[in-house]
Amino acid sequence: MSVSKTKNLERKLNNYEKEATSELNNVCGSSLWESLGFMFFDQLEDPEKIAKANFYYGQLQIINEIKFSI
Repeated sequence: MSVSKTKNLERKLNNYEKEATSELNNVCGSSLWESLGFMFFDQLEDPEKIAKANFYYGQLQIINEIKFSI
């Protein structure tokens, strides 16, 4: 992959990471989930919030795996 394509991919991944982190902060009401991981989501009472948190946390995991492989 060319340098420009790699940098473009990294930029897109960073944008997705920021969006997922922001959504998780909104759903959880704080950034405490960053230190506790997905176990924090069990403390949420609303099933929709739990589902949304799991979705965005999964996105972050995928983003980190992609970043590690490039």
